[in-house]
Amino acid sequence: MNYTLDNGENLHREFPETFYLPTREAREALLPGEIVKVIFRFSIGDEVHVERMWVCVQSRAEGGYIGLLNNDPYCTKELKSGASIAFGPEHVIQIYEQPAKV
Repeated sequence: MNYTLDNGENLHREFPETFYLPTREAREALLPGEIVKVIFRFSIGDEVHVERMWVCVQSRAEGGYIGLLNNDPYCTKELKSGASIAFGPEHVIQIYEQPAKV
């Protein structure tokens, strides 16, 4: 099983009216503890599966971030929640916003 991360900026350029993307500035200013969604593309044998999953930012790395996968993919048991994921701002398609406390 291999996976890659889809480039959200490319998807936004291709479908600007329907593919929302946080600003580049927001995607470059992530802090440890923030949760972001990225698109995983899995190659399993001859099949390709695509899943959007949450990753919790742990630290900054050269060119991006290191985070921990925050859920399990449906298509494979080889990658599990807690796995270390390297990603860049271009991979972030959503930033989780905490609900306001009342």
